[in-house]
Amino acid sequence: MFCLVAIATCAHAQKTCSAGDAAAAQKAADKIVTWQNREKPYRHYKHCDAGPVEDGFTDALMRLMVGWKNIDVLSAAMAKDAEYKQWVVKHLMSPAAKDDREDVYALAKKNCPSNQAAFCEDLASTVKPIKAEPLAPLNLDPIKSIK
Repeated sequence: MFCLVAIATCAHAQKTCSAGDAAAAQKAADKIVTWQNREKPYRHYKHCDAGPVEDGFTDALMRLMVGWKNIDVLSAAMAKDAEYKQWVVKHLMSPAAKDDREDVYALAKKNCPSNQAAFCEDLASTVKPIKAEPLAPLNLDPIKSIK
């Protein structure tokens, strides 16, 4: 029995994303409007999570994040499934999400439900804006010596 499970797991991990799967995944991402209906596209199309599909999933995730409704549903899903949590974090940190991360940070810090404090703190630390260090002035002395 264990061998069959291992083989099935390996086969699932190596599943390729067909053109039909990618098209279906993009349509599914466009229809995501609640945390509850986000998990089904994740389960069915996570093997397609690259390129335009990845961007579509990121956009859907960020729409839900900045809407900040029923955040406890996301928290519960991430707590029970480490792979799903990694997937959510991947999308939170995607370049396509950069414009919304500050809003998510502010929501996690200021609008956190009292029973989700640990989740919000973890979320805030994940998306915390990075402050750029000021650049040191350029030393132009070597250029002056060329003259």
